[in-house]
Amino acid sequence: MQDKRKSVLITGAGSGIGKAVALRFNAEGYGVCLFDLNEEAVREVAGELNPEPGSICFAGSVTEPETMNKAVSATVETFGGIDCVVTSAGIVSVEPAVDADLDKFRQTLEVNVIGTWLAAQAAGRVMIEQGHGSIIMIGSVYGSGGAPQRTAYCASKGAVHNLVQSLAVEWGPYGVRVNAVAPTGVRTPMVQDLIDRGIYNLTGVQGRTPLGRLAEPEEIAAACFYLAGADAGFTTGHVLPVDGGWLANGYILG
Repeated sequence: MQDKRKSVLITGAGSGIGKAVALRFNAEGYGVCLFDLNEEAVREVAGELNPEPGSICFAGSVTEPETMNKAVSATVETFGGIDCVVTSAGIVSVEPAVDADLDKFRQTLEVNVIGTWLAAQAAGRVMIEQGHGSIIMIGSVYGSGGAPQRTAYCASKGAVHNLVQSLAVEWGPYGVRVNAVAPTGVRTPMVQDLIDRGIYNLTGVQGRTPLGRLAEPEEIAAACFYLAGADAGFTTGHVLPVDGGWLANGYILG
């Protein structure tokens, strides 16, 4: 029988933060389950990973319980268990609240909250039985406060932060830790698209951030890897800001 390998399931693994997480965990010896709506994207990411300890790909929506359950089962079957889940899949809608489209609002909550919950639930069942596991959700600085024209996004990330605390309390006795990483702007394809469309004020965000720049996806991946490992073994129910000082800054610079 093959020895059990450390393993991680990553949603939204086809690009941005999720891809960076996949590359980091793979480089550290984890078997990786790449989950994304875009099958071509996850297969391209899989091609960039070291062949050992291996990877598997799943294409589907995080809002589909059956697909998520199958991805968790395949991870367990392939790698002998599931040590970590990183819920990176997410969307953002930007529009004035008075004109907000109800379908867009629902979709944002469905992907960002329900999708995160389904991944955690599917993995949590296995982690509780095996007696250990780390679930890491991608939150946001906007989960701790508001922002104009991002009502649905802020509401969804606030829900994710509270989900972290609730699951940490419920599942802690079973050895399952639940945390989140809360970035501000990250240099991802999604953010670049918003910049290109004039929706994202890059100058304003960088001016508001004491370190004066966007985060790189690899910096978020590094925080996820820390939370997954033994060095964070007594950390649960925590939302870790990786925000260049955004939340510490009580005023707008210059």
